[in-house]
Amino acid sequence: DTPGHVDFSVEVNRSVAVLDGAVLVLDAVAGVQAQTETVWRSMTQPSSSGGGSGSGGGHEPLPCLALINKMDKPSCDFGNAMETIRQKLVGANPVPIQLPLFLKHEPLSRD
Repeated sequence: DTPGHVDFSVEVNRSVAVLDGAVLVLDAVAGVQAQTETVWRSMTQPSSSGGGSGSGGGHEPLPCLALINKMDKPSCDFGNAMETIRQKLVGANPVPIQLPLFLKHEPLSRD
């Protein structure tokens, strides 16, 4: 879990350097946001901030699973969230594993 605020970018980069994989959680209403793009770059582009000491500071691009969250909100749009992944996250190739089973105009519950 990484904070969304830009002030935490250094901590995000340090965390990514020791991970084996990542789950990228996206809002179904907003899709990819600015800080999501920053975290994506940290995950996919090797870092070379090791100071040249051989102790490593770089990392291989991380395998990533994206989760589109908040699908219960009335203004959610799964298709739009997937499209923002394609458009804004360089090198991403999103493949849906599970699709929502309701239409946008249908109520989510029938009370």
